[in-house]
Amino acid sequence: MAVFSLHDALQQKLLPAVTFSAAEDALPLAEAFLAAGLFVLEIPFRTAVAAEAVTIIRKAFPEMIVGAGTLLTTAQLQQSINAGAQFGLSPGFNPTISAAANKLEFPFIPGVMTPSEIELAFEAGFEVQKLFPAEQLGGISFLKALLGPYDQLGVQFIPMGGVNVANANLYASQKNVIALGGSWLATPELLAAKQFKQIQENVRIALDLVK
Repeated sequence: MAVFSLHDALQQKLLPAVTFSAAEDALPLAEAFLAAGLFVLEIPFRTAVAAEAVTIIRKAFPEMIVGAGTLLTTAQLQQSINAGAQFGLSPGFNPTISAAANKLEFPFIPGVMTPSEIELAFEAGFEVQKLFPAEQLGGISFLKALLGPYDQLGVQFIPMGGVNVANANLYASQKNVIALGGSWLATPELLAAKQFKQIQENVRIALDLVK
């Protein structure tokens, strides 16, 4: 597998999660993101069309970096790789899936919510970790508290859960945050209504906020 850098993929400090219920929405969504200037997204494997959406976007827009999220089994992990995903994420730290990703040399971001999980994930080789559910855990104050013990390790977090346009700037300004995640830029409601222009505007505003 080609060398792939998660830090390069996340340099725009945004990782929107887009859950597709219809594969036909994949191309206009990707076009909206690209028009706004964003070149990365996560497609959660929560629906039957997730793998197809990954493949559609990867083939049509090779400049787009596509990750697969909510990977809960090794079967889903392999399915995402087969679909063309360039990296994967999980909501929690599952040692089996994490080890499988490492063995396959597939860039992976496990989810964490406790100091113990942060340390175990780091020990397993994961310096970029998904903090979920971020706002429910304490949000900004929790991230600041984590900086003390874990700054020496260089662990970087992607907060997901409760991140929105109102607090994006605060989250992005934290030293231990590499990118912001979540579905707030392209909600299921906006997708269902085919509001791709609004999604494009949401992304444009968010990119300005996190600069």
